[in-house]
Formats: sequence, structure tokens, C-alpha cells
Amino acid sequence: MYEVKATWGSGFKFIGTDGAGRELRMDASVGAGGEGDGYRPSELPLLGLAGCTGIDTLEILQKMRQSVEGLEVRVVATPKEGYPAGYARIEVQYTVIGKGLSMEKVERAVKLSEDKYCTVGQTLAHGTEMTRTIELVEG
Repeated sequence: MYEVKATWGSGFKFIGTDGAGRELRMDASVGAGGEGDGYRPSELPLLGLAGCTGIDTLEILQKMRQSVEGLEVRVVATPKEGYPAGYARIEVQYTVIGKGLSMEKVERAVKLSEDKYCTVGQTLAHGTEMTRTIELVEG
């Protein structure tokens, strides 16, 4: 079970706290009446997606004995117009750095993360077009 809470401070600022007591600042953008003094809440699921699929992909590639020296996961989302709010499209861009990496194995690791292991990705995928790109960089 996961448990988090958000406690209002002032203006549109909230402090999020996880089950271990770690804190994260959230605030609305300046254009929405906030001070921009923290993460926008709508960015947090995207950051969670990047971390979730990144951890999965790295773990799978290590089990495949791929020599990964670096991994960056960039997530670009297009919000839906109107309501209900949400994301119309999410693109996940993987840049994997290493020696002698196999594109076939990297694609397999990413697909396993997307289709089976990444809880955040599974949650966001419903009703959202999700695409991916993969770039291999020789380390």
C-alpha cells in the first residue's frame, strides 16, 4: 500500500509527504495564480512515469547483461483541451548510453516496462496516446 499526503501552506502551495516522511513542494504556475515555487502537480505523474520506466528498463537491461553507462528518460506530454482534464498524448524518449548495446534488447526491455511492470505507465496509458523513441549512444 502507498500512502502520501498534501498539506496546504499558503497561496496555492502544498507540501507533499510520502510514507517515509520525505517532502516535495508543489505550487501552481505563476500564470495560474501561484508563485511557481515547486513542482506543478500535473508534472508529477510524468516524472513518476520517467522514474518508473527508467528503473524497470535499467533493471531488465542489467539482467540481459547489457553494459549500460547512462540512461535518460524524457517525457513530453500534451494536455487535453477542455474537460475532463488529462493528457491527450505522452511521448517517452529513452536515451541509453553504453558499450555494444543491442537495440533489440533495449526495445525488449522498454516494451516489458511499458506493457508489464511500470505501474505509472499502466495508469496513464488508459485513454492517452502513448509513443516512444529510443536512442542508443555508444559510450
